Amino acid sequence: MTAATPGDIEQQLGQRFPALYHQLHRDHMLDWGALCHGWVTSVYPTLRARPPLLLYAREFELIAPADIVGHAEQFTDEDSHVRLREGLQLLPFGSTGAGDYYCFWPDPNAPAEPRVVLLWHDDDRVDVLAANLQDFIFRMMVDAVADLGDSLLEDGEVADNLQRWLESHRPYLRAAQVQALDALYADPAIHAGGVGEDAAAALIRRSIGFDGIDTRFNYVPA
Repeated sequence: MTAATPGDIEQQLGQRFPALYHQLHRDHMLDWGALCHGWVTSVYPTLRARPPLLLYAREFELIAPADIVGHAEQFTDEDSHVRLREGLQLLPFGSTGAGDYYCFWPDPNAPAEPRVVLLWHDDDRVDVLAANLQDFIFRMMVDAVADLGDSLLEDGEVADNLQRWLESHRPYLRAAQVQALDALYADPAIHAGGVGEDAAAALIRRSIGFDGIDTRFNYVPA
């Protein structure tokens, strides 16, 4: 049986999603439609009015809940190129589209909420991106306007797309994060191609920085 809800997945894998992920599922924010040839012309227009989770994020593709178990099973498959070392638990929920996985990681030093990390499929490396899912959403919404090269945001009016995106994600962010994004999205530099990697990185560290952000650890079995 395919695990289609976060609760089903938790039972099948014995791992837990953060509460915010459950809320996003209840709010129908975890559906990008079928990722297929022609998605931009056939599916994307139906999502623009209320963009689902991180629709405009750079190098991010949402994994549909029904597909998570299949991806997670690679982490324990002895023949998999992304097999995890013993004792390490990662729960995938997104990908870069190039084989790398965005995952929830229960940091033993911070048990309240799982961190969000990026596992690289072609390197023994896991990057720590955010203290929790809420901060990860903020990070990706900042990073999206660092460089608009080949961005889906440019399909239509950039300002309109950004405002719709911010409005649909407002319930999942802190008030200060919404204010920071509102100010960022008003920056004229966005319409000249982006605010720049340095400016985006500085806002990210200032807003959601913590001891351990952007550090990395190994995952390959010894």
